[in-house]
Amino acid sequence: MSDWTAGYVGDVEYMAGFYPEQSPIHLNLACLLNGIEGVPLENGFSYCELGCGQGFTSMLLAAANPKGRFHAIDFNPAHIARARALADEAGLSNIQFLERSFAELVEETPSILPEFDFVTLHGVYSWISAENRQAIIAFLRRHLKPGGIVYVSYNCMPGWTAALPIQRLLYEHAALTSDGSHSRITRAIAFAEALQAREANHLRDNPYLTRIGQMLKTGQIAYLAHEYLNEHWCPLYHVDVARDLAAAKLGFVGSASLLENFPDLMLTPDQRDLLSQIGDPDLYETMKDYCVNRAFRSDVFLRGARRLPPARRDERLRRTRLALTIPRRDARLTLGMPRGEATLESRVYGPILDALAEQPMTVGELLDLPELKGRTKITPREVVGILVGSAQAAPVVETVSADAEDAVRRFNRVVSRDAQHAESNNKVAFAVASLGSGLLASVAELVAYFGLTSGVDTTAEDLAPLLWAPIAARGETLLKDGASVESEAENLALIREAIQSILEHKVPLWQQFRLI
Repeated sequence: MSDWTAGYVGDVEYMAGFYPEQSPIHLNLACLLNGIEGVPLENGFSYCELGCGQGFTSMLLAAANPKGRFHAIDFNPAHIARARALADEAGLSNIQFLERSFAELVEETPSILPEFDFVTLHGVYSWISAENRQAIIAFLRRHLKPGGIVYVSYNCMPGWTAALPIQRLLYEHAALTSDGSHSRITRAIAFAEALQAREANHLRDNPYLTRIGQMLKTGQIAYLAHEYLNEHWCPLYHVDVARDLAAAKLGFVGSASLLENFPDLMLTPDQRDLLSQIGDPDLYETMKDYCVNRAFRSDVFLRGARRLPPARRDERLRRTRLALTIPRRDARLTLGMPRGEATLESRVYGPILDALAEQPMTVGELLDLPELKGRTKITPREVVGILVGSAQAAPVVETVSADAEDAVRRFNRVVSRDAQHAESNNKVAFAVASLGSGLLASVAELVAYFGLTSGVDTTAEDLAPLLWAPIAARGETLLKDGASVESEAENLALIREAIQSILEHKVPLWQQFRLI
C-alpha cells in the first residue's frame, strides 16, 4: 500500500452518507440540552469537516444553510474529485473541498483556512495513527474559535473488546497479499469463517464475526474494508479522547445521540447511585460506557463553555419549534435503550405527536395543549430530547430564505437522479431548508422523488422500472422473508408495493417540507 495512505485504506472509496448529528442546528441543540450556550447561526457561521469522505454530509448542510461557509477536507483524491463534481453540478457556491492529510493541514504556513465555529469528524479519530490524532489536536488549537463546537465520533471501549481479535485476524490475513482491499477483506472473512467452522474456541458464537458475515452477504464490502483493514484501527476510551482534546482547551459537553444525555434511560438506579460518587465528568462517562457496554460514541466538545441557568435553558427549549420527521403512523412510544425498553406515556406523547402531525409547533405550544397543561410534569428538556433523540422530530429554522429553497431543490434533484445507481444500503437523505439539515431517506424514496419531480412518473407502476433497472443490471435481487426473490415479476411486485407506500405516506411529509 502506498505511503500517502499512512496505513489507512485508500484504494476503496468510503460510502457516501448523511449523519444528522453533524448539523450545526443539532449540535447547538445538544449543547442547549446540557445547559451550554451554542453558536449563533442567524448571521452565518464557518464549518469544517475533517475526513469528509465523498463529502455528502457537508454538501447537504451547505445546501440547507446558504449563510454558512463550509470547508470539507479529505486526503483521498478520489473522494475530493467526486465531491467537487457533485457540488459544482448542484450549484453550491458556499463549500470548498481540499485534498489534504492532517499533517499537511498543520504544516501549511500560512494556513489558507479560517477559524471555524464548528469542526466535525465522523468515523475518523479511532481509525488513524496517534500521530494523526495529534495533528488533529494541533489543527483544533489553531482553527477552532473560542466558543466553537467539535463533534467527534469513534469506536469506543469496552464495547469493542470481543471484536479486537477479529479485527486483528482480518487485518493480518488481508496483509498476506497486495491485492485490492475488496478482495483482501473478502478472503479474510472467508478464512475467519472457515476457522470458526473448525471450532476455534474464540470464534465460537462470536457475534461480531456473525454480523460481519451478514454484512458481506448484503454487499457492504467497502464499509468492511474501511472498518477492519486500517493499520491503526484502535477503539478508544472516552477518558483518553477527552484528555487529548483538553490540549486544545476543549471540554466535553454531552452526546450528539441525544437520548444518551438522560441517565435514567441509560443506567439502572443502582448504577446511577454508584456513578454519582465519581466527581470527574470524563471518568463518569467512561464508567457509564462500562455499564452499557458501548461500542460507539458521538461526542460533543466545546472550547470555552458558557453555562446557562436552568430557567433560561428551559425558556430557550420552550421556544424551540419542532416538526415531525416521520409519518404519524410510524411514530413509536417504545424506545430500545441499554437498560431495556423505555415506554413513553401515551396520554402525554399521543397528543404531542397528533399535534405535530398537523403542523410544526414550539415546545411551549405542545406543553400548553389542553390535554397536557397542568396535568403533567414533563419538562421541555424531556420533550426535545426524547422526540429529536429518537429521530421522530427535528428542530425547525424560523426563517427560510429563497436562496436556501433553491439550493436544496438543486441538490435534491442531482442526488435523487444519481440514487438510481446507488447501492441500496447507502445512508442517503434529502436536504431540507426548514430543518437546516437533512431528512433521512432510502434509495427507493430518492428514486421515487426523482420520478415525481421529473413530471412524468406519478404511479407505482410508472416508478418501479426506475428502481428495478439498476438493481437488475448489477445482477442483484430483492429479499422476501430472508430469501432471494428470483423472478423479475416478483421483484417488480415488491418494488411497486414499496413505492405505493412511499406515495401514500412519505409524499405528504415531503410536501410539508416543501420538497415537492
